[in-house]
Amino acid sequence: FWHYPHYGNQGGEPSAMMRRDSWKLIHYFEDGRDELYDLNIDAGEQADVSEQNPDLVTAMRETLDNWLREVGAKLPVPDPEYVPDKEQSRLHHLEHEQMPKLEKQHADYLDPDWKPNDDWWQSQVVVD
Repeated sequence: FWHYPHYGNQGGEPSAMMRRDSWKLIHYFEDGRDELYDLNIDAGEQADVSEQNPDLVTAMRETLDNWLREVGAKLPVPDPEYVPDKEQSRLHHLEHEQMPKLEKQHADYLDPDWKPNDDWWQSQVVVD
């Protein structure tokens, strides 16, 4: 069993998971969807087979939900101040303004003539 009730800085969504034999069920709290993977034939979790196995999804979800209750897992709750349009605006800003700026900045670090300024992470220029 796994319980990951928050967003991750690498794109993870609030979710809980469990394995049963070769099957892995992932429940996403934000929209309530379930994904099911047969890890014997799909170790990379590329083909969700939940629609082809509804009885297995139901049984595994029951087991997962029981486990979450038994361990007293804190479950995520909707944010009453969430505004979808604001999220879309923020994502657009990140993709079209912030990421290109960071990509250029990181590319500059690879320039053979690049040197940190005096206050760049309190680093010192080392002369070899």
